[in-house]
Amino acid sequence: MIWLFSLALFSSSLFAQSVAVARISDITIPVQGSIVFENQEQLKAPFDGQVETADAQEQTWVKAGQPLAYLTDIKTAALLKYRGMTPKQAVLDRWKSVYSLTKVSCPQDCLIMRRFISEGQGIKTGDSLFRVAYRVALVGKISPEYARYVKNGQDLFFWHGSDTLRKKKTDVQNYSLNKTTAPPFGVFTSFISVQHYPRQLQWTGRITLAQNVLSAPTSSLITYQGKVFLPMEIVSGITTKELTEIKASEALSDHSPILVLSDAQFNKAFRFDPKRALSLLPATSIAPMASPVSSSDQPAVQTGSPKKPEGPSLWQRLKAVKPLPTRNQQRQSNSDEDYGY
Repeated sequence: MIWLFSLALFSSSLFAQSVAVARISDITIPVQGSIVFENQEQLKAPFDGQVETADAQEQTWVKAGQPLAYLTDIKTAALLKYRGMTPKQAVLDRWKSVYSLTKVSCPQDCLIMRRFISEGQGIKTGDSLFRVAYRVALVGKISPEYARYVKNGQDLFFWHGSDTLRKKKTDVQNYSLNKTTAPPFGVFTSFISVQHYPRQLQWTGRITLAQNVLSAPTSSLITYQGKVFLPMEIVSGITTKELTEIKASEALSDHSPILVLSDAQFNKAFRFDPKRALSLLPATSIAPMASPVSSSDQPAVQTGSPKKPEGPSLWQRLKAVKPLPTRNQQRQSNSDEDYGY
């Protein structure tokens, strides 16, 4: 019972009437995805010899030309091995005109994905030293609810887990709709610089759909008879039990007050749901090309007054709409006199 009572209090507070404001802000959506490595390459030993140093670590990025390791050929390795008490650098300085260390590096900025060698290890020609990648991509998936709003060039901020303080920025690239589902979801592949690699295979972020636009809380929108309405403050004039004069109504602007109604007051209307609105969108189809019609096959043109549409007129439909009574109308339900605000 206590749990049900607590749930009832939570539900009533969640859907209670409140007043919000319209704001000038960015509209963003959450997104997450995985890391993909492209343009991978195996750096291999150019000769038989030995690894003198190997400082590059896995899952780190290095600049073009930065040393990953130094190699020596067989003769230099033998000199260094049997140098006796002579320091290694002294031997290298003595024989540097004949023998020298060979630097291993990337021709452009790269990410060290795997290291196959260690210091002092013997190598053969063609042995793998490092596996590197020159391009890193963020692969993301957009739910059908937002897929129709996303496009190439929109700002994408990404980070790892909850570490929003280290967010990086790129943009949406190679965006397309995957029509294996109805409605379709969106997919994109955005390439990033290797130094922005977050070092994890999963990432979290947000895509900016629109910048500096006037926005209202989605929970304040109401759908009725296929249209979307926004309850907002107006200036009224003369009010009767049936109608109210709208004297002036300012356009919706930044910080305009907006009434968020409770679900109990909707009657036959319901709260706007973007997912439901998406499902009500008409399916796209290609109309067949009309075949040429001869003059003998064309139907006769009707003359005279046009046929009136069946059903009630627009005025009859408007008269049938019964607005909800206001508080003042409820107080004076027994009086037929007009009143004003």
